[in-house]
This record gives sequence, C-alpha cells and structure tokens, in this order.
Amino acid sequence: MKAAKLVQHLSEAIEKQGYKIRYEKGNFKGGSCIFEADKLVIMNKRYGDEERAEVLGKALVRMDMDSLFLVPEVRDYVEQFADQPLVTIDLTEQEPPAQ
Repeated sequence: MKAAKLVQHLSEAIEKQGYKIRYEKGNFKGGSCIFEADKLVIMNKRYGDEERAEVLGKALVRMDMDSLFLVPEVRDYVEQFADQPLVTIDLTEQEPPAQ
C-alpha cells in the first residue's frame, strides 16, 4: 500500500477514536495527547507521507482498536509498533524546588 493511502486509512481510524489531527511547524516528531478535554494527534507539518504514517501508527497502537475495523494491511502496519516503549511527558504544573 502506498504511503499516502496508508496515511488516509490511519487518519480516518484515529478520527473515529475521537482524536483531531493537527499539523504544526516545529522541531518535534509528533504523537497523541489529551490537552484539557481535546484529544489530539500533533503532526510535524514538514513530514512526508512515510513519517506521517509512522506517527499515526504509533499513536493508533496505543488506542483501543478492538472495535475498530482496519484493512488487514493497515492493522499489520500499526501492530508493528506495539512492542515499542511508550514515551510519556508530564506537563502538569509542579511546585518549584525549595530554595
């Protein structure tokens, strides 16, 4: 399957999970997050289809895919990321260290 078609399938699946996909400029790779009440997948705007497919696949594998229909080729693509470690960044406010 061509990368552009894969991105289309992955994008539709992520949107069915209630996430919005945002394309932004910056020095980052991308991924999924929940910001306040919004479920987002942030994508680097400069990426090509192969890189977009990877970010979307890594985000989708962390979501509940049990009730989600995916074309077998797309499901196989997503499941290759299942064994990769999850990177979590906590951006909640914390008290500064005591001086």
